[in-house]
Amino acid sequence: MKVKTSFRKIANAYYNVGLERAQLNDLSGAAVYLKEALHYDKTCTDARNLLGLIFYEMGETADALVQWIISYNFDPDPVNNRADHFLDEIQRKAVVIEQDSDLVKRFNQALYIAQHDGEDFAVIELRDITKKKPNFVKAQLLLAVLYMQSGDYIKAGRGLLEVLRIDHNNPQASVLMEEVKRSTGKADIEKAKLKNAFSHRELEDGDVIIPKQSGNVGTDRIVLHITIGVLLGILCFYILVLPTIRRGYNDDLNKAVAENSAELSEVNARYTELNSNYDSLNIQYNDVKQKLDAYEAENAAFTDMYEKLNSIASDYNAGNIEEAVAEYTSIDRSLVTSEPLLSQLQSVDRIMMNDAFNSIVEKGTESWNGGSKERAEYYYKLALTIKADDPEAMYLLARLYQSDGRVAEANSLFDSIVGEHPESNYAQRAIEARGY
Repeated sequence: MKVKTSFRKIANAYYNVGLERAQLNDLSGAAVYLKEALHYDKTCTDARNLLGLIFYEMGETADALVQWIISYNFDPDPVNNRADHFLDEIQRKAVVIEQDSDLVKRFNQALYIAQHDGEDFAVIELRDITKKKPNFVKAQLLLAVLYMQSGDYIKAGRGLLEVLRIDHNNPQASVLMEEVKRSTGKADIEKAKLKNAFSHRELEDGDVIIPKQSGNVGTDRIVLHITIGVLLGILCFYILVLPTIRRGYNDDLNKAVAENSAELSEVNARYTELNSNYDSLNIQYNDVKQKLDAYEAENAAFTDMYEKLNSIASDYNAGNIEEAVAEYTSIDRSLVTSEPLLSQLQSVDRIMMNDAFNSIVEKGTESWNGGSKERAEYYYKLALTIKADDPEAMYLLARLYQSDGRVAEANSLFDSIVGEHPESNYAQRAIEARGY
């Protein structure tokens, strides 16, 4: 009982420091003290509510909701607990919650892309996120780091200033800002200003004040004074301090005994209340779990598609054109739903539709000229898997069939060119080769 009371006092002390820090806009520092308060007393609803407000102010709505829900379950009385008010305000902003959830997903995707050598895509995504939600501190910090890696310290400094406006003493932002100042030369300017502000002339010999020498005190007198002081201290302790300590101890003991039954009743009531709230918490847990499972599945699909697109580009750059084409034609484009993946897919499309396609057609022609019709046919068909209706590849394959005596297959392709691409340069050539 006494220990629990002490813990509550410690928790309240941490909460008061956290509140003071929050009032000074030192959100990171306030969060540290509030978490310590909850370590000593998890039922301290004031600390939970303030921590939730700090999370909300820093753009982390989901974490804020968690704190307010826990606070509400500890004390659902709206008179004593503001958590009910905060939750009610958030519920009236369903669109905001949905938008914040989407921004968090996009931030996680941008973080993954940045960790896997996709800094340019990550910067594009983070710029849009911070534009829609400037107080999303984590997104601002990650964008600043990426700008610094690319050498754009001016843009990095703007984002860090936004973070420090929200959270004056944010440790990550402070460290990064020092690096930005050093790299842009502003640190030297500030150092020079500080030196001028505190500079003064050096003291001269005439400015030094030499104190007067005091007379020597005898050793016997010093020992006597110390002995008298110790005796007086012991006497004061036994006469004044010790009785007060004993009375306080007895009072605490009697108070603990008197409050024991009330404490037991409170615990029993709390147990009953927690049991009654179990079903509600279980429903909330299942709902959160379903959302988490859906997010994990979505993230897995994003990762798989991201790796596949990277693999296509890598195979093509390494000269493995056939492997790149096989992977490219197996892509399920319905899975490309996010903006970063769509941008990356468009880049891959440009490579495959132009460079890779032309390279494969040239290989086919080289094989035909080299006497390998079988190899030439393979390359022309491979080119048509990329652009199924390209009149040039169709015409070359038809001429190959024609030269090999496969007239029906050749005529079918000539007819397709004339019917589907009547305006192309190969339509007239197909008519002449077909012999209309």
